[in-house]
Amino acid sequence: MIPSLVFLFWASLGLLLLALGFMLQMLGPWWAWRKVSAKGMLVEDCSLMIVGRHDAEGFTRWIHAAYAAFPAMEIIAVDNQSEDDTANVLESLKRQYPLLVVVTIPVSERFWGTRKLALTLAVKAAHGRYSMWVDTACALPEDMTQWQKRLTAPFRHGKTVATFAPVKVADSATLGTKMNVFGQNAWAVTRTISFFLTPSKGIPTGMIPVNFAFETAKFFDIKGYVTNMHLDGGEAEFLLADLAELGPVIPVVHPDAMLERPWLFRHDSKMNAHRRSWERLSLTRHGWVLFLADLAVLVAVLHWGLLLMAVQDPEGATQQYPVAVGFHIAQCQALIGFYILVQLLFMANAWAWSKRLGMGAIGLLSPFWLRAILLSRALTFWKR
Repeated sequence: MIPSLVFLFWASLGLLLLALGFMLQMLGPWWAWRKVSAKGMLVEDCSLMIVGRHDAEGFTRWIHAAYAAFPAMEIIAVDNQSEDDTANVLESLKRQYPLLVVVTIPVSERFWGTRKLALTLAVKAAHGRYSMWVDTACALPEDMTQWQKRLTAPFRHGKTVATFAPVKVADSATLGTKMNVFGQNAWAVTRTISFFLTPSKGIPTGMIPVNFAFETAKFFDIKGYVTNMHLDGGEAEFLLADLAELGPVIPVVHPDAMLERPWLFRHDSKMNAHRRSWERLSLTRHGWVLFLADLAVLVAVLHWGLLLMAVQDPEGATQQYPVAVGFHIAQCQALIGFYILVQLLFMANAWAWSKRLGMGAIGLLSPFWLRAILLSRALTFWKR
């Protein structure tokens, strides 16, 4: 046997097994999907916080729908530094709904790019045991009652401190937008669920910062945003990450719990620097494993071809080759077959994800999209 080929086989097999392990992380939500209960917390125990800026129409839409569905729920409208007639509209809605709580955030250059002050003041005004957070840019769910029940159902487990649900985009969105939303939702849920190679205290890395709920008292137990108030972004991710130290944070991957919202991509390098080292490097680890697995299989294909060429005579007829050569050819074929199996499993898993998120079969494109993104970043790395 050729020692270099033996080493190549075992190294490649190890990489493929590691890639399979990373893929198995994404299977965790499949079990969680079956556990989503339709029985949520009592509306009297919840406070619905609706935040917005320069969006009188959005406040009106949400407040009317909320009181129609939950007349006994505490509704808090958070005007985050609006400079138009939003305040007047909220005052009119306050006269229509006397129980409406209006929290007005004064214009502040320091907090203009963040909603952390808005959420903090909203929580201080809340009396419900559980706080639910949405913004006025979100479309109303088809069934408000089912949305509230699905999003708060995990709190019935007793130890749950926070929940969140994916955010979708409209069918008219571009393919690139849909792929980004699909990836960001799937990554946040995958990193939260403790399954296989994921840390026991999962963190919703990169989650879209709306459509989440948490136990109100726990917000004060962790002193709110004391660990990350210096950052503009991360009002949901870092809040839930700190809450995860007190108990489970449960993603709710159910169509009734999801909201639709226009997509606004926001990249903040300071947010990534604030994440824990294990979490900060998780995408890099996955990217390297994917790259090395692809490279290993490419080398296996080349070796397979070279071995076949080596056992052919000049006329092209295949000769009787030694057992060692046949063994190495079989190894290459096994690696290629295993690689194809892993890719098919990944595509099936991604398809199930996209169907669950209401995005059709777009998940089938994710392996190709992911490689295109990684290749683009690798080619532009020298510019940084």
